[in-house]
Amino acid sequence: MAMGLAHALTGGAGPSEEPADPAWAAVGSLDVGGRLFSATLIGRQHVITAAHVVAGANPAHIRFRSAVAEGFTSAGTLVQVHPGYTGSSANNSPGDPSVHADLAIVRLATPAPSMMPVARVFTGPVLGRVLTLVSHGGSTTLFTTGENRADLVFPDFLGRPATYLFDFDGPDLAANRLGPAVPANGTLGLDREATLANGDSGSAAFVHVDGRWYLAGVNTFNISFGATAASPRASGTGGGGVVLGEHAVWLREVLSESAPATGTADVPARLVVKPQKP
Repeated sequence: MAMGLAHALTGGAGPSEEPADPAWAAVGSLDVGGRLFSATLIGRQHVITAAHVVAGANPAHIRFRSAVAEGFTSAGTLVQVHPGYTGSSANNSPGDPSVHADLAIVRLATPAPSMMPVARVFTGPVLGRVLTLVSHGGSTTLFTTGENRADLVFPDFLGRPATYLFDFDGPDLAANRLGPAVPANGTLGLDREATLANGDSGSAAFVHVDGRWYLAGVNTFNISFGATAASPRASGTGGGGVVLGEHAVWLREVLSESAPATGTADVPARLVVKPQKP
């Protein structure tokens, strides 16, 4: 099973200039030294992304851009990599291909305008839920969206949900790589089923609960399951990312820190809203 760093999503609804739902507009492109990834606004002055795309980068060479909100753009001023990030998959649970705590928060020089939504973090269980993937995948203007089901969730060394993993199902169950080969575990449909590709790192995985959208994870990797480039629509491949709810304390701590320029903290009170139903 080969892993890559997770250009636009494969499959799904394809690219568009406007997000199908206003909540998805929290996702923007992240230019890191000329390479484009994605990040999601979690506070007026903070975005979250994958650690492996910004670790060691000069914040002055990072720029977040929104395709909405009148083209809001801001340079970074500080990169805060998750303290548990190791850059390695060593000592993972068996089968977990991810890099430990692959998360980072970038503080923006300019607060995002009020017309741009701030993502609310989901703290309920992710396993079995349909994830809506929202990425800029190498573009500063186009949203690419699709869906997949969280087939597996791997725990960390303390037993807490750490990594979600999904496969990219083809038109029949022959492409199924995770779980039993039954219809309920097959494709979500031609215009829905999607997986990650190189460049999708830092993109968002949303869940829809009780009529509201929540940010459940940050997409960080793709895997091949032994599939070849000749595989139709890359069926038999997959991807995944970091379960975000387990990092709520760290998120609150980072957003609560005062920005040097203003002496004020961001708005952590809006950060984590736990749905009443799991």
